[in-house]
Amino acid sequence: MIIEHSLSAELAAGTAFDVLAGLAGTSRTPLAELPAGLGDALAEVGDPEGESWLNLLGVPLDAGPPYSAERLGAALRDLDPVDLRRVLLGRYAWSWCTLAGADTIDAAAAGDEEALAQLLAHPRYYAGHAAASLATLLSVDPPETQQRLVAAVDLAIEHQAPTRAAELAAAADDAAALLAAESALTAIERLAGGYRYVPELEAERVVLIPHLERGLPLVLAQHRAARLVVYRAGGGLGAQERVLALGRALADPKRIEILALVARGVGRSSEIVDATGLTRSTVHHHLAQLRDAGLVALQGNARAYTYLPRRAAADEAAALLEDLIGKDQ
Repeated sequence: MIIEHSLSAELAAGTAFDVLAGLAGTSRTPLAELPAGLGDALAEVGDPEGESWLNLLGVPLDAGPPYSAERLGAALRDLDPVDLRRVLLGRYAWSWCTLAGADTIDAAAAGDEEALAQLLAHPRYYAGHAAASLATLLSVDPPETQQRLVAAVDLAIEHQAPTRAAELAAAADDAAALLAAESALTAIERLAGGYRYVPELEAERVVLIPHLERGLPLVLAQHRAARLVVYRAGGGLGAQERVLALGRALADPKRIEILALVARGVGRSSEIVDATGLTRSTVHHHLAQLRDAGLVALQGNARAYTYLPRRAAADEAAALLEDLIGKDQ
């Protein structure tokens, strides 16, 4: 059992994780806006939500350091195609096994049509995006699934900026210094932009993984007995960027409504869906904007996540504006 005073966190940093985070973000971009080869490869994967790439984060973790993009490509090629589909379908994530059933996932990975249909129709599996994220990949056999994933990863590696390895190494150094100076829970909260992790029985370890994908602030994943906290490196924005984030967050009436609900203690996303009548994905989008602006914090683990108001946000916003426009003497 992991309890707060014994919780420790470790770092896993490298371009392998950054490629997968980048593919998750890129998948949400209209394919016509992408380089032709990459757009075509992502169309073959057929996941406009990008969820499938996040389920593959355990592949480089299992392969071990160095966590390079090239090692990721080799690891994907070396995996048995059925086992790769097990990873893709969440066989090594305890919450997905609890939700959908380990036997069902195993059968679907091997190509059982009844099991595949069950997973695709499940309302909560794959964050409710199972059909959108998996229908294309699961319509082909395991070797073809592997080929399509490898092709997209190879193209993403080709397009990865050569400076990213150095940026990720610097982010890892910063995180290591913070972990040495603070408790694990405090370090997690600071690195992950206000995420307050609640230790869970299933997680024997917490792995902090920085990435550089701007459109993907925070990913909370699981692999085997590890809780993965995948966060955007350099999440601390400059003053001007923070003002812009605050302005974006408050520019939408629905976000203001959601912020008011969170301030009144309506903190579960399902409760916010019920209170606003918005879809789950829309609510998550609005909450991400509010969290990015520092107006709300996220607390919890796989059992339950709760959004909380950040009472310090008002003073922080006032200080930002004071720095921007000055104050009366």
